[in-house]
Amino acid sequence: MFYLLVLCSGLLLVWTTLKDVQWLSDLVTITVDTLLIPVIISVFIYYLLRPVYLFFCKKLKNDTLSLIVSMLIFLAILLFLIKEFVPLLLVQVDALLNNLPDLLNELDNLIIRSQLLDNRDINHYLSLINRSFEDLVDILFVGIRSSTTFVLDFIAGSFLIVSIVPILVIYMLKRTHTQKQVLKGIPNHYQGLANDYFRETEKALSDYIGGKSVVCFYVFLGAWLTFSIAGLKGSLLFAVIAGIMDIIPYFGPWIGALPAILSALISNEAATMVIIIGILIVQLGESYVVSPYVMSKELKLPASLVIIIMLVTGQAFGIIGMIIVLPIIAVFKVTLEYLVKLVALKKSLSPPDRSTHI
Repeated sequence: MFYLLVLCSGLLLVWTTLKDVQWLSDLVTITVDTLLIPVIISVFIYYLLRPVYLFFCKKLKNDTLSLIVSMLIFLAILLFLIKEFVPLLLVQVDALLNNLPDLLNELDNLIIRSQLLDNRDINHYLSLINRSFEDLVDILFVGIRSSTTFVLDFIAGSFLIVSIVPILVIYMLKRTHTQKQVLKGIPNHYQGLANDYFRETEKALSDYIGGKSVVCFYVFLGAWLTFSIAGLKGSLLFAVIAGIMDIIPYFGPWIGALPAILSALISNEAATMVIIIGILIVQLGESYVVSPYVMSKELKLPASLVIIIMLVTGQAFGIIGMIIVLPIIAVFKVTLEYLVKLVALKKSLSPPDRSTHI
């Protein structure tokens, strides 16, 4: 897994250097668009299943059987979530889309009541909003539903993800113990340090991704409860958005809560304060209870440095960059620590200088 992350980092560096070459830029763009999402999903699932797989390896003493049991457990959980939540989620999405015209009317009324604009400007801005909304509806609903190309692309993309992800996950799980083979090619006096390095790298990634998953699930449950109490339409949909966006440190929680707050502000102003207070309580619980408990081994970096890193990677690589940069930093930090240990070990193994000075 470490080699995969090093390869990705190297490819990003090469890409920033060669992206001005048009044909190479097109080739890389197509490759990334095709494989990036399946690879990220596969790595995420791998680190969720890795502790389960290692647990069954110890209990069953059979790697193949442990792999089968781990995958069956994952598939059972996935099918349960699809059966119980996807239909409800689709119903809420459909209801929210059908209520968009009413939400627009409420937005018009909110602008009028707020008196943020002069009376002579209100009609102008409202006409712009309505015209933009009509154009948006035409693009989203008429264009998408009548576009065979879009449907085929969506099906092809979904099929690619469904077919590639299980293969990648199974391959990575099977390669979990291959570090023993790598160690055979390393000199004996360095094998202990190398073994510790591989173990700490995998553990850092596993702790971060596994812990972050628990935190995101907590935010999803807290947001769903808050939105349901507030009577917000599409509570499950907005809770899913809040939980997913919590993957992004610092900025994610507020980005994820923004759609729900805006929807409540437009449709039900009384529920807005309930949602804001509920989200604040959820975030306080995340910051002071859940995150310190489940992510105690997270990166020990200053918050200001993490924010700067997030801003830079977000500007350079978008949301995907903001999501994957911290796991990469986790590996980089462990690598630096063990490079220092390697230098110290080399010095201790080097023969003393026996030269004499007259």
